[in-house]
Amino acid sequence: MRSRFANGDIMKKYFGKKVMTKTCAAVVAVGLLMTGCASKRGGDATSADPSATTAEGESGSAVEGTTEYAGVDPKAAVVPLDTINVDDYLDMSKLKDLKVMTSEVTASEALIKYNVSTALESNYGFTWEEVDRLVEAGDLVILDYKGYINDIPFNGGSAEDAELGIGSGKFIPGFEEGIIGEPANKEFNVYVTFPENYQEASYSGKDAVFKVTVKKIKAIATPTDEQIKEKSEGKYETYKAFYDATAEQIKQNYHDSILLGKILSVIDEKKEHEGLINEYIQQQLYRVDRACAAAGTDRLSYLNYLGIDALGFESYLKEEGKAYAKQKLAIMGICKREGLDVIKEGEMDAFKQKLVDQYDELKDVNQLMEIMAEDELVYQLYYERFLEYLKDIKTVDDPLEHEKTTEAVKETEAETEAATEAETEAATEAEAE
Repeated sequence: MRSRFANGDIMKKYFGKKVMTKTCAAVVAVGLLMTGCASKRGGDATSADPSATTAEGESGSAVEGTTEYAGVDPKAAVVPLDTINVDDYLDMSKLKDLKVMTSEVTASEALIKYNVSTALESNYGFTWEEVDRLVEAGDLVILDYKGYINDIPFNGGSAEDAELGIGSGKFIPGFEEGIIGEPANKEFNVYVTFPENYQEASYSGKDAVFKVTVKKIKAIATPTDEQIKEKSEGKYETYKAFYDATAEQIKQNYHDSILLGKILSVIDEKKEHEGLINEYIQQQLYRVDRACAAAGTDRLSYLNYLGIDALGFESYLKEEGKAYAKQKLAIMGICKREGLDVIKEGEMDAFKQKLVDQYDELKDVNQLMEIMAEDELVYQLYYERFLEYLKDIKTVDDPLEHEKTTEAVKETEAETEAATEAETEAATEAEAE
């Protein structure tokens, strides 16, 4: 149910506001054990986002009383960019024919509302409270469900006490929409069709029905302007200011992620870049080991605690590394094609200083260079330029929606014309009298 591409922002590898916890389970357990319909909120079914909780300070250094980190060095595994010839690995010829519908990159109301609520929760500590009403877009629900294909239950299609954000996009298209407007504690059916390219091929394109019971409906109450101003330390004067700014960022992030996925879908891979795959693996091992050190344990002990085989974990990382490598190659290829890889004198120094200014953990550029390779920073600059490039890509109107809009305009014009004629006739008759 997720789109498989890695986050291009390598700065987050080092300086995410929240690093990982005792629980590097956010990387390990969630990534390996949860497939199909997810039961944990905050992302897609197999998200490897470690930002849910923290056992480290904002600086990411091990907290007092924990093991010092002395593990892998991801900097040493970074592949020099000037050794990479993208054409050796990717066929990007289909990009010129790529067409993306506007509706495909437009965030839904539910997605925006749910993510605004999760921002209130994670950034400012607001809590989800149970409400007595029908399910609405943006809610968090606890539910039981059981899926059927041709009246036969299917593997992985059922769960009890699952947690689902209405707008999280964790379930297949149509499932969350089918819950909106339903009450708690009453069984109802949700009808869906599995996507053609579904990860379990035997389900692809098939119709299914889920018998669903929502057990709890939760929401975050709209904060007052005073609460937002206090919690944000004056960054936002009103809740509306917070909502508008957050919604705009959500829309942009959604647009960028979907568009990137579309781009990757039309790029064919000639062969894998083993160096970039290893680069990704070392980056992730760095994150896991650093988090385990902060929790006073080590990677192998923690994997054993979770009941996860070390070889299985390595296999998982390699598969994710393949997606990372393809994305990095694609971004590099597009930047070269568009002339975005040209770095003028002084630009790199200015970019490094900008990063230092962005992250409180960094006191100066020297500290930045101690922990990051030059080529990582160059690619980060490419990535930010690539995001600007995505904003300029033109999407096309959906034919059906365009037809509906055109008909609506025609009807409005006809009604206006008829009203004008009626007014003219009435005025003429009045003058004649």
